[in-house]
Amino acid sequence: MQGLTLEQFRASQDAGGVLSVTLKAAGAGFEVQIETSRGPAKLVKTRNQGEPRWFLDPRKALLLLRDLGIREAHIDGQQWRPDEHLLERKPRAGRAVAMKPPHEALTHNDWLRQKLHQSAADIHPRVLHDQVMSDAQALIDRKRQAHGPKTPT
Repeated sequence: MQGLTLEQFRASQDAGGVLSVTLKAAGAGFEVQIETSRGPAKLVKTRNQGEPRWFLDPRKALLLLRDLGIREAHIDGQQWRPDEHLLERKPRAGRAVAMKPPHEALTHNDWLRQKLHQSAADIHPRVLHDQVMSDAQALIDRKRQAHGPKTPT
């Protein structure tokens, strides 16, 4: 059985090469099996890997078929075991790595919001920028005087 990507499936449908479609259940999911004028095929994620594209919810598969212009499909639910979906679901490789930066950004945003809220709620009197800069320069001058000029060694 050959594998068709979504783009190839769409092109076959547009060209009139799709004869029938069956949603075949296996475990908790459904696989899209396609009868084309060139023989049987199945919907795959990517052409190279040939891994079938599974739908845990048959409604999503039917919506996809409707969007492709397919108005009639057979459903083979003999092997459907919807209770197994928690057992069959595999974590997507690299998903945790991909989600780490957004989670860190949310954490940073929460920290920043908290700091801004604390700053706005602060009741201490405000100090002007010029005053802070003059105090800092006075501190630098005192430190330079206390340590004296540097001599080369």
